[in-house]
Amino acid sequence: MIFIQRLLSSAIIVGFLISPTLLPAQALDYEAKPINNVIKAPFKALGAITGGAVCGLFSGPVDDGFHAGKKTTTEIAGKFGDEKGRTEQLVAAPVGYPLGFVVGGVRGMGRGFIHGAKAGWDKPFSRWSFVTTEESNSNK
Repeated sequence: MIFIQRLLSSAIIVGFLISPTLLPAQALDYEAKPINNVIKAPFKALGAITGGAVCGLFSGPVDDGFHAGKKTTTEIAGKFGDEKGRTEQLVAAPVGYPLGFVVGGVRGMGRGFIHGAKAGWDKPFSRWSFVTTEESNSNK
């Protein structure tokens, strides 16, 4: 009986002595994440601002303007008869492309800024935070 008491008391003492040494290793896993986020926040914010500015002022308007101009010209050509007809496309192009480019460019500014800010926050200063891609335009 005394042997079991000594064994049990030794196990409790060892448990109390070992547990404080394990706490810092467990604390690093939970406490390092907020500290890491605080350290990365200025870089992520700067990446989001620059990505949003580049996408919002150049990449988004050009990309959305091109696609909207193409779509507007096709719709106007469809009103003339055949949307795939060469003559209808030529007649619709002087009105459709400029109108679509302006409307799509204005819409692309907002979409480009949002895309650049999100991509710039997730991956600061990556090439995807400075350009709009076909994947981001597939939901048009």
